[in-house]
Amino acid sequence: MADPNVADAPAKPARSADLALALASLLAFAAIAELTVRGLGLGGVQPSGYAPINTSLRANRRENARGFRDEERTFEKPPGTRRVVCVGDSFTWGHGVEMEDAYPRRLERLLSVKRGEPWQAINLAKEGADTVDEGAVLASEGLEYQPDIVLLGYVLNDAEDEAARKERQAVWDDRRLAPALLWNHCALYRFIGGRLWATRDNREREHEYHQLFTDASPGWQASRKALFAMAARCAQARVPLAVAIFPLFANPLDQRYPFKEIHAKVARAATEAGATPIDLYPAYQNLRWELLVVDGAWDEHPNEVAHRIAARFLADEIDKLVPKPRG
Repeated sequence: MADPNVADAPAKPARSADLALALASLLAFAAIAELTVRGLGLGGVQPSGYAPINTSLRANRRENARGFRDEERTFEKPPGTRRVVCVGDSFTWGHGVEMEDAYPRRLERLLSVKRGEPWQAINLAKEGADTVDEGAVLASEGLEYQPDIVLLGYVLNDAEDEAARKERQAVWDDRRLAPALLWNHCALYRFIGGRLWATRDNREREHEYHQLFTDASPGWQASRKALFAMAARCAQARVPLAVAIFPLFANPLDQRYPFKEIHAKVARAATEAGATPIDLYPAYQNLRWELLVVDGAWDEHPNEVAHRIAARFLADEIDKLVPKPRG
């Protein structure tokens, strides 16, 4: 009878060799996949055609004496000049783009040419502001500029309460740290992991934003109340109020866009308050969202291209709302 110990002895080196071969094959496959993904440019953020601007630098903030990202303005309106007072958050402030490329400055130039009369766009936006903050700015000084129209830039996170705002900030802090992690230097990981992360993240944020706009949500209640107060002040001053509703850009902008119902709800509230809603989603419909944001998945603020589209769309709508001078 054969000795079982002798028969089994060669099996251990054979299994080790098979394991080493499998590991080497896996590493070779991963290396080839990494090179392929890098070669096709699939592992990084696709270029948007516009270099992001670090607006945290003092030279790019260009705040005026009143603390707004705008030229120096006087409350007294120059004779023959029309004015649009813009209130909003970082979208209106122009995070990630030059001041001249933000939609308020573009509106100023477009309206002046379109209507053949001088226009000024007074930008009273503040980064991180919500509708309550924007209403306070309008009440404290917005109407002092004698506007011909007030434009509120409404972003869907305006309906956040303090708890929701802190939770979203924590998510963005994690995103900002992510590029520094070792495995994020691997294009294959970014390509596969990024898509898995995006799928999970989009599902979560869709749920969160729909929760923000339930009738019982304290953030939406406060936002709606502030919107009504702004409309009442404008009505008292006999100044039209337009509410520009921005889409959330890190989503498909085709039939899959998940927040159309929320846009409609904000538009209804604006109409009930006596304001004119301007839904900007149609201006971006079926465009590639990756080409409209500052820095891919890391910064979803609108880039120069998105600001240009918004300004053109808004200029046409404002032209309808503000009567032209006779003759």
